[in-house]
Amino acid sequence: MIANDLAYVLPLVSAALWLLVGLGAFGRYGLTSPFVRALAVFCLLVSAWAFLDWFFLNFTWPDALLARTVSNVRASTLAVASLVVLLASKWITRGHSRYDVLLALPVLGAFAIIWTGMTLDVVAAPWGPQLLRDPVRYGLYVLQPLIYFVVAAVLSVSLVRGRRDLPRRLLIPTLLSIGGLIVLVVLWLSTNVYTDLTQGGGQPLFSSVLFIPALMVAVAFVRRTPEEMGEVFRAVSDVERHVTALYVFYRTGEPLVAVGASRTLPMEAEQLEGILSLVGDFVDRSMKQFTGYAVTSMHFEHLGILAVRGEFVIVATVFEGPAYDALRSELRRSIQAFEAAHRGELQTWEGAAHIADAVADDLSALLQRPGSAPRTTGPAGA
Repeated sequence: MIANDLAYVLPLVSAALWLLVGLGAFGRYGLTSPFVRALAVFCLLVSAWAFLDWFFLNFTWPDALLARTVSNVRASTLAVASLVVLLASKWITRGHSRYDVLLALPVLGAFAIIWTGMTLDVVAAPWGPQLLRDPVRYGLYVLQPLIYFVVAAVLSVSLVRGRRDLPRRLLIPTLLSIGGLIVLVVLWLSTNVYTDLTQGGGQPLFSSVLFIPALMVAVAFVRRTPEEMGEVFRAVSDVERHVTALYVFYRTGEPLVAVGASRTLPMEAEQLEGILSLVGDFVDRSMKQFTGYAVTSMHFEHLGILAVRGEFVIVATVFEGPAYDALRSELRRSIQAFEAAHRGELQTWEGAAHIADAVADDLSALLQRPGSAPRTTGPAGA
């Protein structure tokens, strides 16, 4: 009796836990990049799935049409969640691409399967409403989120395999978060998918056990400060191997300091022109009206330039590979913290120039590599 009662309550517990993870851990980090926003959206979608399942199991349905509609919405939510987590994994391991939008096409195909007769009927069972599925359509639908979840897990595992030098304090939360995704997939396959494909009479328990991967992710991230999360983020992204230089400008466009990963700042004429163009655009907009932290970027073949504008300073970075998300998040967080701590000095160009070395010290963590130290130059080097 207690086990049966828990099966009706635990979906709501799972929904609440995933909601807290999405709003708490990633929200507290600031949602400062597409990657972090994607992870937050994934948590919220899983929360919505569990809530819909709780609603479905505890509601007395007046007709089968309404029950099928809620079931279809629930299945659509899982399809979108698989797309979001795949994009997050791809962005952090392979970077962004103009072709990322193509990954939405199989999801649209899953929508077509879901809403054109995948659920044949809803019948009364001893434990509540039972869905009768078209096994062929349901099998085709399952392939889309399953493949996306598996690819996301493989990409995520590749982060750890490629970073054998991660210290234990960074490795544990990374493994817990990746393990949470793997456990989620295993639980889904062994509960709802198995029940629906075999048309068994048992109650599907996926939402009842979804609290397990939620707890794994919560343990990994919820209690961590934004600085600690940023450290994990930089470590798994291998940022120090991709960022080659940072250039700091005052809000009016004057250079303050440059920080390089090697003795020679890697800046060819066309790339410097690109940085000045981005900075000039920021200056034009910020002189009219400051509207908060803004981000822009451009690419030169294999190199990228990312510029983040704060209230007083603009930081432009040169990077290669999939470093965009980690840079965007960490630069925005670092600039925000630095400006909050030095508002008095940053009110004027002279004051900002006086603490330029402090800016370089704060940003140099993005460039540090084992056995080397970043090189800082004055305004002339910028």
